[in-house]
Amino acid sequence: MSIFRKRAEDEDFEDEEFEEVEDKALTRKKIKSENRKKRKELSKPWGKKERYLVFGVFLATVLISGLLAASARSWKLPNFPKISLPSFKEETIIITSNKNEAQKAQKVIDSFKKETDGLSGIYAFYLVKLESGFSYGVSENEVMQAASLIKLPVMATLFKEADAGKINLESKYALKDSDRVAGAGSLYSKPAGTTLTYRELARLMGKQSDNTALGIVRRTLGEDKIDEVISQIGMNKTSLSENETSPYDIGLFFEKLWKTEIVSDKSRDEILDNLTDTAYEKWIVAGISPGIRVAHKYGVEANVVNDAGIVFSEKPFVLVIMSKGVVVKEANEVFPKLARIFYESQGN
Repeated sequence: MSIFRKRAEDEDFEDEEFEEVEDKALTRKKIKSENRKKRKELSKPWGKKERYLVFGVFLATVLISGLLAASARSWKLPNFPKISLPSFKEETIIITSNKNEAQKAQKVIDSFKKETDGLSGIYAFYLVKLESGFSYGVSENEVMQAASLIKLPVMATLFKEADAGKINLESKYALKDSDRVAGAGSLYSKPAGTTLTYRELARLMGKQSDNTALGIVRRTLGEDKIDEVISQIGMNKTSLSENETSPYDIGLFFEKLWKTEIVSDKSRDEILDNLTDTAYEKWIVAGISPGIRVAHKYGVEANVVNDAGIVFSEKPFVLVIMSKGVVVKEANEVFPKLARIFYESQGN
């Protein structure tokens, strides 16, 4: 009997051991099953809320990118009208008793718009016939970045002070390291101690649009004196501190300079000489027939191209072309075309 009892006990022990192993196997299987279930739950697609959130973020990104792009182009995209709030601002009204003159002006305005409406950004112009004083333009009162056109009233103030005997243009100035301003011109690379006269600084401002020369003359004259001359000329939308102006203001400057209403005859001629045969002749000058003198001031910044001056043709005229929010490559191509349109409109 003891043998049979021992066998029974052994069998019971084996059964218990088997059940224990089986229980462990079932437990592991259950754990694995639960882990797989959790993994499946984690990989479950997003719900409606998550999808709406992602779509909202995407849509907001697209809208913000579009607004930034339109803003960089001054709210004027190619082949679209300028994006702006409704206003009562009218187009330029041509007032003249000469019907033929008015028709010619309107033809020029139409040609200008045809050339620029398909481009990014805003283009504006102002033209003054120096013999008759007849003038017209498009967006000529628009406040725009002056870029290097702001050098014009600074140069005028320098020569006006020289005319009054308050500054000697032959006085020498020694260049300092702190004077250097990066940008156009040659003074940035000159060593400290280099001496120049104020006449030479004025020439560099005109011929090379030198920013270091501008800074030296500007500090020498003082902001208040330059602002005073800007006001005397009547450049009401021009700000030295904000580097802003309008096509009308620049046109008025050249008209009054021509009439010697700003400086003396001698100073006027020197200023105009400083603006002739400059370091950059690819915009207005490129659209004028060879051999015709153009005294002009050019300026370029990010998305800004400006050029303005006097065209000394048989019938001399002031021409100002300004822009903002433009693609510089497009401006480089269209400026000579526009200059040609204005030049030929004067009977040249």
